[in-house]
Amino acid sequence: MKFRRSGRLVDLTNYLLAHPHVLVPLTFFAERYQSAKSSISEDLTIIKQTFEQQGIGTLLTVPGAAGGVKYIPKIHLKEADEVVNDIGEALSTPERVLPGGYLYLTDVLGNPSILAKIGKLFATIFSDRPIDVVMTVATKGIPIAYSVAGYLNVPVVIVRKDNKVTEGSTVSINYA
Repeated sequence: MKFRRSGRLVDLTNYLLAHPHVLVPLTFFAERYQSAKSSISEDLTIIKQTFEQQGIGTLLTVPGAAGGVKYIPKIHLKEADEVVNDIGEALSTPERVLPGGYLYLTDVLGNPSILAKIGKLFATIFSDRPIDVVMTVATKGIPIAYSVAGYLNVPVVIVRKDNKVTEGSTVSINYA
């Protein structure tokens, strides 16, 4: 189906946001929109400029036959500071301290909006490194791990002291 430029821009943006850290050949988009690669390149330039201005991330272009475009989610430093400060304020209230000195986190770790911000923050920090997996222990870190992994487009590995039958193959490492 032939798209008008406005439709291409919307669909391109949506596709890239849904596929972070995936190298997509320009031929894929050229065929998808029945458009010339030069038109797709112009569209990607517009999207890249907008992503960078709005703090959404950036587009990495890889030249050559095996090249394409890759969306790298990022957050501006100012927004990162706001996220860290907001979470710090939320967690610093005295009523969060539970008996035994534990910190109540369930409301924060159950809030998809906060998790998305935390995930994007960590993904920004590690965006220029080759990441294979996001690993976490089997505690409250699982929601954050999945959020980060979503932005980095890598699997999550949960480290447990005891394996669970429902999780399939495991590697057991004994330690003293």
